Formats: sequence, C-alpha cells, structure tokens
Amino acid sequence: MSAMSRFLAFAFACVAAVGAHAQTPYPSKPVTIICAYAAGGGGDIIVRRYAAELQKLGKQPFIVENRVGANGHIGNRFVMDSKPDGYTIILTGDSAIVGNPLIMNEANYDPLGALAPIGSFSDIGLILVVSASSDIKTVADLSARIKAKQGGAKYAAATVSQRMMSPWYLQSIGAQGVEVGYKATTDAVGDVSAGLVDFIFADATLAMSQAAAGRVRMLATTTKKRLSFAKDLPTMEEAGLRGLVYSVMWGAWAPAKTPSEIVNQLHDWMNKITEMDDMKTFLNQAGADPLSVASPAVMADLLKQKYALWQRLVTLAKLEKQ
Repeated sequence: MSAMSRFLAFAFACVAAVGAHAQTPYPSKPVTIICAYAAGGGGDIIVRRYAAELQKLGKQPFIVENRVGANGHIGNRFVMDSKPDGYTIILTGDSAIVGNPLIMNEANYDPLGALAPIGSFSDIGLILVVSASSDIKTVADLSARIKAKQGGAKYAAATVSQRMMSPWYLQSIGAQGVEVGYKATTDAVGDVSAGLVDFIFADATLAMSQAAAGRVRMLATTTKKRLSFAKDLPTMEEAGLRGLVYSVMWGAWAPAKTPSEIVNQLHDWMNKITEMDDMKTFLNQAGADPLSVASPAVMADLLKQKYALWQRLVTLAKLEKQ
C-alpha cells in the first residue's frame, strides 16, 4: 500500500470513528440529578417525580442524589464543577442560583453563566395573608391599617424571599414596618394567625392549608397571573400595586458548555413531562403552576430578569452578604 493510500485509509477511519461517536444516543448511561433539598421534603418530592418521568423517556436511570446545604449552594456548586456531558444536572429554583451570589460570600460565581439553562417546569409565588379573625378583607384594607400604625406595623419573615417581598410591598404603599424574624415559616404564620404580627407573604401550600383551617385569610398572590388552583385570589397587581410581581421559577440546569443537542433533548423532555395532565395536577397540589418555556434561550432571558429583580430587592431590603 502506498503512503497516500495509507493516509487516506487512516483519514477515513478517523472520520468513521468521529461519526460513530457523534451518533451515540443520549443518554447511553445513568444520569445523576442533583437535588439541593432534604430527602422527603417538598422540593425532593418534585425532583424525584421528574426523575421518574425522565427515566421513562430517556430509557436510562435518572438517579437523584441529595446534596443539601448552604441555601442550595452545595448542590449548585457540584453541578457547576461537573463534566459538561449531560450526565449531571440539577433541578432547583432560580432563587438559589441568582440569589446566592448576592447574599452569600462563598457563592462567588456568575449566576448567568455558571450553569446552562435547560428548561423550566413550574412557577411558585407567595401569598399575602393576615389573621382570619381580623376585619381585613383586601390588600387595600391591610395597606390602610399599616399606614395608620405609622411605622409600627409588624411583618413576619423566615426566608430571604419574605425579607425582600415585605419591604417591597411597604415601599409600594409608602409605609414602613418592623420585621419580626423566625426560623420557620410555620411559626411565623402561627403568630400572624394569633394577631401578634400583621402579615406575612407565605408559600402557597402553607397559606392555603392554613386558610382552609380558618386560621388565616389570603389577600393576594405575588405571581403575574392568578393561580390556576385558586382562581378567586387576585394578584398584587390586580389589587392596585403595579409591578409587584415575584415568583420562583423551578427548572433544570446543566454545567456550562454542555453540548446544545443534549440540552435541547432534555428541554424537550422537560416540556413533554410538564404538559402531562397528571403532572399539572401534581404541581398544583404542591402549590405551583406549570411553566414551560419555548427554548433554553428563553429561560436564559427569564433568568436575567430574575437576577435584575433580586439585585434591586436585596438592595431595598438592605440584605448583606454573609
């Protein structure tokens, strides 16, 4: 065989090998899904439900691995440092991604570039509640009561979202108030129910269960649209506070530089799962509305908007990095 023939044979073999590699179906082995929430909790249950459905579509095991701590940063960091091959992803809320760099010293990463957005699957807001025994029926009633207290109104806060949302609401109505801090939202809602604190922005699941038990009264949701599972509840914007919209977008992310064909495949699967009727019911029961985006690029744009809002609210609430 001549030198030219050997060269051509070698080149053909290389091309064939590359082609065979490129055609390797994804996934061809188990995929690890990082869950930054404790096993058995609400977040963990949602992640495991999606993992089970992804396994059916991908025809490979999608194994949930809990890496808990530091407000989700431990899980986020693990995925950021993982190989960008599509075999390690994370399902979490956007607040842990865009918020942590603003409130945590150890979260020194670019929230818009450290992870590759795959797709969203739900939107979770907060619900403004007051004691059911009070005579406050609307957001306007509460606003008037707060103003009448001339800075003496009290609001409960156990999470970063609550610590940002309450000052934003107070600023919007031209009033001031005093934060009463709690370690757990359940304790905070208990004091609101007892009339010891004027109001709280609680998560939907807790707010609805406590309202059903007759302990609190729900006034409005912070989401852009009315909740599909509580259609009689107005939004804060409908209550007259334009622009007062806050929610956490839950979705899937992969390490930066993960191949676009893998990201797009996962995106299509996530949307397919979210559009299932039983998944919509499941999300509603978890206090969330389904949220599918058209593409990973659209999700990236939404993340930019979320980060800009967090920057503004962290400054407003005077939260310092810890």
